[in-house]
Amino acid sequence: MKRTTIAIAALLFGLVHLAQAQPLPESAVVTTTPTGLQFAITTQGKGAQPMSGQVVVVHYRGTFMNGKEFDSSHSRNDPFAFTLGRKQVIKGWDEAFAMLRVGDKASLIVPPELAYGDKQRGPIPANSTLRFDVEVLDVKPLGLADVLSDLIDAEGLEAGRKRFDALKAAKFDGVYVSETQLNGLGYRFMGKDKLPEALAVLRWAIELSPQSGNLYDSLGEVQRKAGQREAAIQSYEKSLVLDPKNDNAKKVLADLKASK
Repeated sequence: MKRTTIAIAALLFGLVHLAQAQPLPESAVVTTTPTGLQFAITTQGKGAQPMSGQVVVVHYRGTFMNGKEFDSSHSRNDPFAFTLGRKQVIKGWDEAFAMLRVGDKASLIVPPELAYGDKQRGPIPANSTLRFDVEVLDVKPLGLADVLSDLIDAEGLEAGRKRFDALKAAKFDGVYVSETQLNGLGYRFMGKDKLPEALAVLRWAIELSPQSGNLYDSLGEVQRKAGQREAAIQSYEKSLVLDPKNDNAKKVLADLKASK
């Protein structure tokens, strides 16, 4: 359901709105990169700097330039993980987090061409400049979702399942497991019309996080696209049991049951 989930104005415009959205400490230094990304490190960390291909674990709060919040990992009490440099996030994030360290807290101003451009994405209108207040929590060398993605693409689902089972037996030693990333991998396969792969990855994710209403919602979405109507109904119903506030599941369930 949730997917993990911008032409820049003049520099003066960005700095003024940065201050309007939330005043920064006087000591904060705002840097503008050649791409138009603006960032200010508000708390200096001393940890590792992430490298391309590593998993970055973060907390974030996303707001429009008027200060209105559109998303927050804090409100879900669920840090967000992504692999740097693999286009799993907006361009502004890939650029920004390559310059940060574990322990850093920073404010980012991301212009439309580094975010969602002229496309609307959920509550975010087209051509939106976005602000993110972020904290780098950790960096991991390898993510389970990336291991599975590469192996399934190269050798198929059976090889992916064998690797999943082997890593699970080893308690995923040295491999970072992220529900968010596995959910995102399922969506990426679905977006490529690789529905068997999407279904498999989401079922594996549910094995690891059986109390996740979001994963059942995502599974139901893929099952619906695959024409598995009854299975989709069961998945959405399970999602609602785990997350009674899931309005998306309520709406889709009503549509599915009405189509009998």
